[in-house]
Amino acid sequence: MPIRCGTVLSSRNPPLRRPTPFTTKWLLGALCTCTALAVQAQPLAAQPPEPPPPAPQQPAPQPPVPQCTLPPTGTPAAEALATLRSLHPHCHKQAPYLYALGQLLNQAGLYDEAIDPLEGALLYQPDHWPSQLEYAIALEGVGDHPSALGLLQLLQNNPAVDAVTRQHIAALARQADTAPSLHHRGHYVLATGHDNNLLGSTYHSQFLLTTPDGGLPVELDEDQRERAGGFARAEIGFDGLLGQPNGAQWRYSLLASARTTPQASQANLAQYSALLERSATNGQGPYAMVQHQALQRGGTMALRQTQLGLGYDLAPGGGCYLRLGLDLQHISYPTTPLQDGRYTGLLAHTHCPASDVQVHIRLGEDQPRDATRPGGAQRQASLRISKNTPVSNATLALEWEATRQQDQAGYSPLLDNQATRALWRHAYRTELRWQAGPLKPYLGLEWLDQHSNLSLFELKSRVITLGLRSSW
Repeated sequence: MPIRCGTVLSSRNPPLRRPTPFTTKWLLGALCTCTALAVQAQPLAAQPPEPPPPAPQQPAPQPPVPQCTLPPTGTPAAEALATLRSLHPHCHKQAPYLYALGQLLNQAGLYDEAIDPLEGALLYQPDHWPSQLEYAIALEGVGDHPSALGLLQLLQNNPAVDAVTRQHIAALARQADTAPSLHHRGHYVLATGHDNNLLGSTYHSQFLLTTPDGGLPVELDEDQRERAGGFARAEIGFDGLLGQPNGAQWRYSLLASARTTPQASQANLAQYSALLERSATNGQGPYAMVQHQALQRGGTMALRQTQLGLGYDLAPGGGCYLRLGLDLQHISYPTTPLQDGRYTGLLAHTHCPASDVQVHIRLGEDQPRDATRPGGAQRQASLRISKNTPVSNATLALEWEATRQQDQAGYSPLLDNQATRALWRHAYRTELRWQAGPLKPYLGLEWLDQHSNLSLFELKSRVITLGLRSSW
């Protein structure tokens, strides 16, 4: 029985040439038609004919998907902006679309709203200098002058920028505000997660007390041991920036957060923070800041901290900024006032907006208010490094922190015969933030290990968080 088969290959959508790192996939269709040319005849009574095969089911028609076509040149700004906003659910992963949306928002003076689409455009095309320029304009519009200036300086040295645009960028970088500018921004976070150590307890179930008669093993009570459980968390914050014609700027920040844990009410947390800072608009000059924080645990005030910072901001070049300063803190523990102290130290902080890398170093000493405090004075040192990296349509935030604390006197005669306590803490934090419109989902992981020569102070913590973040 001869069979004829025909195969048809088609390339329906040829690759588009556009400056993105993604390649359009070709669609490959195959159609095979087979026809029998000869059929052996048989008597009807001897062999009934076979029933015909069922007709193939046709797929249900799909609704048309809007094309990410930008409004033509000359379209009124309001109409073009409305069109681009309507395309956002289908085009939010297209760099040209995000750039066009951010550019129109900047032209409309909606700088705060332009930040997100321009950040998305740079996620997909990090080297697209027009997106970098619009992003700098948006940053300047919301009052983040140092970050905007850093990007403009990088653009001035970018060989891909034409001479005329480079002159325009230089003019923007030199432009000085002629009147005070005030900018505000708010955000909120709703999240849930799991913590394997809600109370921050040691992972040891027993420790050894030293007595004149020898070592005495002691079991920790159940309510003092590690306890795992889920939690819900809410946060709200406000930030503001006031730029002045004399080159100074004032910044404020208000933050409140709460964490509730059904499994252990004593692990419920509430935190409040207020900050006020004065610094130089161009990123170089003296700064001063004051901050107050409070922490409640289980409905009881557990910590109050007041911080004063003084120092100098430098702009050494290369688009990075450096802060050197003095850090003064007053720390009180209302439930255990014997632990109260005064901290004095030095800090160094550098920030490179273009690469989004930050490094923070602290060195100092915490002096006890009560000379009988266990351990006496505490020498402290810490190093924190953070980096934000674009990943597809998301941002991956990475942070590593190492802390060292050394007491200057024995902690207790009952712990290893008045041994001097030393602590080493390492924390790893990562957060994946998706660019998905007004509500931005994120997934956070935190891994903390604290080691000590006194086992009572050793602990481990593993936290996973899933939440939504939004700003206005």
